[in-house]
Amino acid sequence: MSPDAVMGPTVLGTRSDGTKGAHHSYLATAAASSGQRRLALGVVLASAAFFLAAAPFAKTPLPSMPAFLPAYQSALVINDLITAVLLFGQFAILRSRALLALASAYLFSSALAVLHALSFPGLFAQSGLFGAGSQTTAWLYFLWHGGFPLLVVAYAFLKDRQPAPDAAHGRGPGMAILASVASVLGAACALMLLTTAGHDALPVIMRGDRDEATKLIVATACWTLSLAALPVLWQRRPHSLVDLWLMVTVCAWIFDIALASVLNGGRYDLGWYAGRIYGLLAASFVLVALLAENSVLFGRFVEAGENERRRTAAALARQAERLRIVHEIDRAITSEVKPEAIAGAVLQPLRRLLGVARANINLIDEAAGDVEWFASAGRNRTHVGSGLRFPAHLIGDIGGLRRGEPQKIATQAQPPSKERDALLATGVHHYMAIPMLAGGELIGAVSFGGEEDAFPEEQVSIALEVATQLAVAISNARLYQKVRRHTEELELKVRERTAELHAANRELEAFSYSVSHDLRAPLRAVDGYAQMLEEDYAGRLDAEGRRLLGIVRSEAARMGQLIDDLLHFAQVGRRPVVRAPLDMGALASEVIAELAPAHPKARIALERLPPASGDRSLLRQVWINLISNALKYSARQEAARIEVGGRVEGAENVFWVRDNGAGFDMRYAGKLFKVFQRLHRQEEFDGTGVGLAIVQRVIERHGGRVWAEGAVGQGACFSFTLAGRAEG
Repeated sequence: MSPDAVMGPTVLGTRSDGTKGAHHSYLATAAASSGQRRLALGVVLASAAFFLAAAPFAKTPLPSMPAFLPAYQSALVINDLITAVLLFGQFAILRSRALLALASAYLFSSALAVLHALSFPGLFAQSGLFGAGSQTTAWLYFLWHGGFPLLVVAYAFLKDRQPAPDAAHGRGPGMAILASVASVLGAACALMLLTTAGHDALPVIMRGDRDEATKLIVATACWTLSLAALPVLWQRRPHSLVDLWLMVTVCAWIFDIALASVLNGGRYDLGWYAGRIYGLLAASFVLVALLAENSVLFGRFVEAGENERRRTAAALARQAERLRIVHEIDRAITSEVKPEAIAGAVLQPLRRLLGVARANINLIDEAAGDVEWFASAGRNRTHVGSGLRFPAHLIGDIGGLRRGEPQKIATQAQPPSKERDALLATGVHHYMAIPMLAGGELIGAVSFGGEEDAFPEEQVSIALEVATQLAVAISNARLYQKVRRHTEELELKVRERTAELHAANRELEAFSYSVSHDLRAPLRAVDGYAQMLEEDYAGRLDAEGRRLLGIVRSEAARMGQLIDDLLHFAQVGRRPVVRAPLDMGALASEVIAELAPAHPKARIALERLPPASGDRSLLRQVWINLISNALKYSARQEAARIEVGGRVEGAENVFWVRDNGAGFDMRYAGKLFKVFQRLHRQEEFDGTGVGLAIVQRVIERHGGRVWAEGAVGQGACFSFTLAGRAEG
């Protein structure tokens, strides 16, 4: 019997959990085809022909063959056991109580076959095992052949029932199978006990190896049960494959009982042997069908696995191409590639990935109410660049696109136009427009289509992802172009302002020259004539005259110092900063050594200073201005004390100069670093008010900060920051 003869097509079944799904054919669910019915009918007719040929000779005695019964019973037990296991397996999948009953029937047949063999006289013991009597084996045979058709009838009536209660209550099929096995084995033991312990209470149906008249009654009753099972199976339509081969099995069972128990005369005659052959066939029909089913299912499983592997490989290839396209767009975004280059790189691969006849990138101009065909890819070529413009209705509902809704468009339904005719001519009868949105702005739409009007979810998902990335890329490219234009405009303005600044610097240099020479000339004349008066006419002047002449010379000198400081301040602002690693401790020590001799009473403490990076000559001027100020304003203290220190704070270094001098009112701290701003009178402390302004300008040009803290009569502390020196 070939596997194809017993297997049906894939059917749609309902699982035990109530869900519907497609599964491969099972004997219990696959409908019998006409070919399978013809095959089963042929088997039954062949069996009937053999039965009719053997029936007249059923009582013909034949020699006893001791090896026949053990071989027959072993084959029978193995067949029935395998059939029961396979049916229990199908029950575990389908949860059909009918299958549970049928599996129990074959398990019952196997168990009774074992007990029948063990109790057979002369096979294992003279009168059989387990205390068997002369009638035990015969009665076990009829109980066996009567119980099996009863369970078959139970199967027929349970066919249309719902799944087993254990499945409905969430328990697995294992408990139902265990309960069934326990029930069958318990029933088998009970029947064995009935035919052994209750042996004497049973009617005598055999005398030695020959039949008694009462056996015909028992055999006919047993035969009738099998005959009754056949119409019950026939009436329970539609017939599945298991129903078909079970009816063949019951027919063989009928022929078995008829030859081995009704028409024969006892053991070891032709009917007895022929009936055993029918019994073995009856045990084999469903088994062969199940094994054939398993073979076909395995083949389908292998085929399904290979198909799944191919589908997985194809899906992975699509996903890889999808990621490659998205990566190409991402790379274009980061590389500032023009939109035309982006479209040329991704549109044709996208068309192939989507599996459509044509794919386009369209730029929407809502203000003009039309759409520009920016790029197009067909089967033969790709066009990129500004293309024709067409009415916006050809791209669908613009409002829907703005809301992010893909538009499905039938070309034939559009108003007659050259654009519609062009689409139809290229095989685009249906197409979709996927919105390209970036930052809430509708950039355009990716459209694709062909002859089919169905667009799978995966296809739309790919197009949505690519359209989103394209929108970002085109938006970024536009933004980049706008920024570049602004940059060019700014660069032009910078060049203009730089030219103006150079002109202003030249004017400032000319002014500085004028200040340095033109203002100094009359100042020198004033000071020179005052000196001549002081030297040549001192005797003619009284004390008040000499005092006033001294004031003139002093103010002239002060005016000269102001001019020098002002020029120095201007030079500091123009001079380029030449950065280099600096040992700030050595620089501060150098300045202290230069200034300290003029203030022998002052005690200057220099802490360990962190290194820095900056212009040495400019920062030297900072130390000179801060330390000289500290010495000047603490000179009136009996124990003048100056502290110079520094520390590291994160990425910058902080330096300070602290004194115990005159101090200042913190309310006026903002004036300290302005040009010509002083908090003390000239009579108290001389100076021009430019030194701290120079300090602030130098430190700010180095990217640092400068500030002051103090209190009147308690000293002051001036601090500034610089970037730390880079290591290595």
